[in-house]
Amino acid sequence: MADGTKALRKSLQVYKGLVEVSAAINSITDYGELLREILNVARRVFLAEAASLFLMDAESGNLELSIATRGESGYVEPKLTVPRGKGIAGWVLEHGKPLVIPDAYKDERFFKEADRLTGFTTRSILCAPLKRDSQMIGVLQILNPREKKSFDEDDLEGFCAYVNLTAIAIEKLRAVERMRAQERIDRDIAIAAEIQRELLSRAIPARVGGAHFSAHNTPATNVGGDFYGVFPGGNGEIYFAVGDVSGKGISAALLMAQTLSAMHFVFGSATTPSKALALLNETLHANIIRGMFITTLVGKMNPAKRRVELASAGHCLPLLVKADGSVSKLATPGAMPIGILPKVHYDHGEVVLDQGDRLVLYTDGLSESRRQGTDILFDESLPQAASGPAVSPDELLNRIVLAERRHRGTGPQLDDLTILVGGFE
Repeated sequence: MADGTKALRKSLQVYKGLVEVSAAINSITDYGELLREILNVARRVFLAEAASLFLMDAESGNLELSIATRGESGYVEPKLTVPRGKGIAGWVLEHGKPLVIPDAYKDERFFKEADRLTGFTTRSILCAPLKRDSQMIGVLQILNPREKKSFDEDDLEGFCAYVNLTAIAIEKLRAVERMRAQERIDRDIAIAAEIQRELLSRAIPARVGGAHFSAHNTPATNVGGDFYGVFPGGNGEIYFAVGDVSGKGISAALLMAQTLSAMHFVFGSATTPSKALALLNETLHANIIRGMFITTLVGKMNPAKRRVELASAGHCLPLLVKADGSVSKLATPGAMPIGILPKVHYDHGEVVLDQGDRLVLYTDGLSESRRQGTDILFDESLPQAASGPAVSPDELLNRIVLAERRHRGTGPQLDDLTILVGGFE
C-alpha cells in the first residue's frame, strides 16, 4: 500500500511537471528564460541535484552545453563542447535513445574528467534526446536523485515525456525568435530601401544650368547597388555618373551610398573625369570590403562648349543618340573597376553634342536583361530601342524603359537596372 501511494505521488509530481512545461510553452517569450525554467522544473519534479541542457550545433553535429544548474547556486552557461558519441550525452545524441545510469563511475561511457573540472560528484544520471519531427536538437540530463541512491527505469518514462515537451517548447520559441529576427531584418531593409530612394531622388538637382537629365532606377530586390548622380560644379561645368556596386542587398546599398558621398568630395576638386576616377579609387579602396568593387562611368559637361569628357572604370559603354535618331556606342577609355587596387590610372575621351543629341548611360541590369525563356539579351535591342527622332531626355528614357519591359516580358528582373539620359538644353 505504501509503495502504491508513493508511486501515485511520484506520478502526480511528474504530471504536474509536464503541466508546468506545457504552460511555459505558451507563456514564456524569452529564449534564455525558457531554458532556465526547463532546468528548474526538471530538478524540482525529479528531485535532482543538478541538470544540464545540451543543444546540437547544426554545422559540426556536436553538442554545446547551453546551460547548467546545481543546488541553489544559480545557472551557468559554460563553454563546453561534447563530440557526438563521447560521454553519456554524446552517446545519447549519437544513438537517439535515452539512458538511465544507476552508477556513473561504473559506466565506461561516463566522462569522469567533467567531475574533476567542476568539483561535482556524479552518482546517477538520467539522459534523454531532444527530438522534434525526428530531428535531433539536443540532450537533457539530470544528475543525482536527492531522496534515493540512484535513478531507475520508473524515472525514465516520466523523464522522457518531460523531455518531449521540452523539445516542443524549445523549437516553438526558436521559431518565434527566427520570426522576430526576420521581422527585424525586413524592417531594416524597408528603412534602407526608403533611404536609398530618398538619396536617389535628390541625385539630380532641380536646376542644372545648360543641361537636362532624366534617370530611372529599379533594384532587383528591395535595395540595390546601382546609383546615378549629377553634380554641378564651378564655371558652369557639370559632373555626372552612373555606377554599379558588385553584389546586391544591404552591403551593396551601403557602398553605393558611400560612393555617392565620396563623389561630392571628389568632383569638387578634380579637373577631369580621369583624375576624378583615380581620386575616387584612392578614397574608397581602403574602406571597401574585400571582394567588392564598383564599376562606374563618369562624365563632365561643359555647356558653353557643348563638350563632354567621359572616363570609365570597367563600366558599360554609353550610347550617343544623335538628333537625327541614329545611335552609336561611344568607345570610352576604360580601366579597372574601383576598389580592386589602391592606385589605378584612368584616361578619358571627348565628344561634342549637337542640339538634340543625347547621352545614355546605364548599368548591365539593362544590357543583360533577358527575354523570358531565352538567353537573348536586351543589349542586342538597345540601340534600336534608343533610336528615333530627337526627343527630350524624359521621353527617351521612357522609351528605353518600356522597350526593356517588353523584351523581358513577365520574366524576373535579375539585376539592378539604372539609366541616366542627359543632353544640353
